[in-house]
Amino acid sequence: MEKRIFLIVLFPALVLTACLNKRKEVQPQLRQLTEAVYASGTLVPENEYKVVSSTDGFLQKALVKEGDSVKKGQLLFILSNNTQQTQVSAALEVVTKTIPVAAPDAPAVKDFENRLASARIRLENDELQYKRYKNLYEQNAISASNYEKYRLQYETTLHEIRSLEEQLRQQQLSAALQLQEAGNQLQIARTSRANGLLRSYADGMVYDVYKQTGDLIAPSQPIALIGSGRMIARLLVDEDDLSKVRQGQKILITMDAYPNKIFHAHIGRIYPLLNKQEQSFRVDALFDDEIPVKLYGLNVEANIILHENEKVLVIPKNALMKGDSVLVKESGKIAKIKIRKGAEDTDFVEVLDGLNNSSILIIEQ
Repeated sequence: MEKRIFLIVLFPALVLTACLNKRKEVQPQLRQLTEAVYASGTLVPENEYKVVSSTDGFLQKALVKEGDSVKKGQLLFILSNNTQQTQVSAALEVVTKTIPVAAPDAPAVKDFENRLASARIRLENDELQYKRYKNLYEQNAISASNYEKYRLQYETTLHEIRSLEEQLRQQQLSAALQLQEAGNQLQIARTSRANGLLRSYADGMVYDVYKQTGDLIAPSQPIALIGSGRMIARLLVDEDDLSKVRQGQKILITMDAYPNKIFHAHIGRIYPLLNKQEQSFRVDALFDDEIPVKLYGLNVEANIILHENEKVLVIPKNALMKGDSVLVKESGKIAKIKIRKGAEDTDFVEVLDGLNNSSILIIEQ
């Protein structure tokens, strides 16, 4: 990734003296040195999502267009599906036909209730006869066979009542379950149809609409792009520079749309996933001030400030040799010495030890 750094210079440039033998003599100077990491990226909303449908159908109506502001829950798109409408109608018809079956006065229920009422009347008579003949039998006034006849008749009627009561409960339960199942199927059909009514999940703005009225929409196929929240700069930081950046660092951002303006921001989030294609990590920059433009995808360039040093001793980077050594001129002779360097940018490097502002460096051309 190409790296560029823009600096705010507060001190005069180094004085360069040309030599006849294609050597340059320079002296270290005091200047502000800002060390930064370059990153490029795009302007995006803090949150974004794609409007998708969980069902298929034709786009019957689009109620929004690019640039529209939307509210949470607002109806955005309507899909039509004849099959789903048919399913709703069929399920509604089943419910309509099941309601009379499950009603308290349903024919099957009334039949059991009438039979049960008749059996209870017979039971009252059979119970009286049974008790009467039981007393006679205990007084040895009738034979055992006569007593058993009325006892069996009473018990048979009692068993019949219990059986009818159970059948009535089963009929009522079965009818209720049928109605519940029919209602469930109707709710499923209506939900499936309602899935064709696509609404906004949050307040935001419509940035793109991918489909037109009449297009066939497949399940999970994007229809529109919606963003919400403030605008942020989504940056790509080279993996070699990731160890240098941390949350909260200041960022200076430029945009082609505003070539003469610098926007101040800071690192809000560093994502841990490596983009193998770009060999970079995603970093979100949060603007410190309100930005005048909210265009999705606008290109931005950023410099993440690592260090800002004032009045430090610096030398040009091209004066630095392998092993952090430089050529210096002392008493008319040229010697190679090692220095200890500090912060650096693309053009200059800080000298922490080995030189002073009166040293004369030789740069080979």
